[in-house]
Amino acid sequence: MKIRRRLGLSFLVILLLYGLNLGVYYWGNQKRGTSVETLRKALSRQLLFSSIQQNLTNLQKQVTLLSQVVAEVASEGLGPDQIQQFRTQTETISKEINTLHNLSDPAFSAEIEAFEKMYRELSQSWRVFYENFGVNHTQAIMELAVRADPFTTRLMVQMLPQLYQDEQKRVEFAMQNYYDAVRLTDWITTGIFSLSIVLAMGIAFFTSNTISKGLTQLKKGADRIGSGTLDYRIPVSTQDEFGQLSETFNQMGENLFLAQTALQKANQDMAQRHQEVEKQREKAESLLLNILPSQVADELKTKGIVEPKYFEDVSIMFTDFVGFTASTEKLAADALVLKLHDYFTTFDQIVTRYRLEKLKTIGDSYMCVAGLPVRNPAHPVDMVSAGLEMIHAVKSRQQQENANDWSIRIGIHTGAVIAGVVGIQKFSFDIWGDSVNDAKRMESSGLPNQINLSARTYSRVKDFFKCEFRGEVTTKGGKAYPMYRVEGILPELKGSDEEISTAFLNRYRLYFQNSPPQLQENV
Repeated sequence: MKIRRRLGLSFLVILLLYGLNLGVYYWGNQKRGTSVETLRKALSRQLLFSSIQQNLTNLQKQVTLLSQVVAEVASEGLGPDQIQQFRTQTETISKEINTLHNLSDPAFSAEIEAFEKMYRELSQSWRVFYENFGVNHTQAIMELAVRADPFTTRLMVQMLPQLYQDEQKRVEFAMQNYYDAVRLTDWITTGIFSLSIVLAMGIAFFTSNTISKGLTQLKKGADRIGSGTLDYRIPVSTQDEFGQLSETFNQMGENLFLAQTALQKANQDMAQRHQEVEKQREKAESLLLNILPSQVADELKTKGIVEPKYFEDVSIMFTDFVGFTASTEKLAADALVLKLHDYFTTFDQIVTRYRLEKLKTIGDSYMCVAGLPVRNPAHPVDMVSAGLEMIHAVKSRQQQENANDWSIRIGIHTGAVIAGVVGIQKFSFDIWGDSVNDAKRMESSGLPNQINLSARTYSRVKDFFKCEFRGEVTTKGGKAYPMYRVEGILPELKGSDEEISTAFLNRYRLYFQNSPPQLQENV
């Protein structure tokens, strides 16, 4: 039998047992509920009989005391309050008898009806007595002696004690039925539950034993194949899924054995060509590991060297994170590296979009340059636009993560540099000159989440960006430089979000005879 079918049948049996347990549970609850309801009614009737008996006794005592009053004393009669009180007492008994009638079983309704009829006649006779007491004393006494006393004797001496005794028997019978029902339902529930547990455990043991045995054989076969014994075969003793899997496994072992033989021969042939391929791979990896501009990489592959070049007009950017040093003391090393990776990956994407060249990162400092190796007169504007987008990326992360997260300082300077490749292992493309130092001073003297420009850069971008003159700021070296803080794109050149304004685009094309890179205005 298939394991799937076994599991299905096992699940069906467990469901049937569960349904049987539920059925027995609800049947037991219903039976106990019926017994409890019967017992409740019997006890309620018993209490009603006691209350009726007490109230009738009180009324009888009142009537007896009034009947012993002599006519001269009773000549004034009963007051309205006394008569109303008597009527209230009789109505209370009538309501109790009516409730008793509602709680009685159909088999005992006739007895209750006879009792109720007798009480109505008695209460009517007592009412005549009360109404004529003191008014027609002779008629009141005759009513009491002729009609009321016989009714009282039959009702309170014969009928009421007999009904109470019968009700006591019914209470005892109901209590016995309740205890019998509880014992019966508990015994049946316990038996069915125990049977369910035994069957479920048996099904679970049989199923788990079958699966465990099959898995053990497969594991043993996998271990033997994994150790290199490709001629090992699993014995097939069943026709279920494990048997089919064992046959497939054995076929796989046969195929592996044949493949191993073919592979050994192929390895001998490939070993002869491996050295040549390895040399080519190492050269390709060496080129990939060096981050070079495409023109520089082409020159290196063509000539084998890169000659240094002078660029009279480039823009250099340095960035630095405020609060990075404090973070190194709080963050774990791996978290710190991942965080830097996130920021620098975003910066790389921005640099690529604005046609800039990333040079290197030093710790938390990021360096890039615009205007080389392809000369481009628009590089100061492109560089400032990229810096604004970098600040926006940092601010968005501050809002998402932590208001006290890193801020960024950006410094930009425009000037002349020497560019070239140094070293023979993992080539490094770099730039040198006073302009590089000036750009670094712009960054170190900047403000958090602001772009700090040199006067030369400001003169190149003032027609595109609104800038605030900071005055002459003294750097760490003691030299004062005029510096400018970028506030954003000029108001007249601003466009809607996600788009370059037409005014900005027209001015860019007019100045540089070229279209700007695709950028987003995030200022």
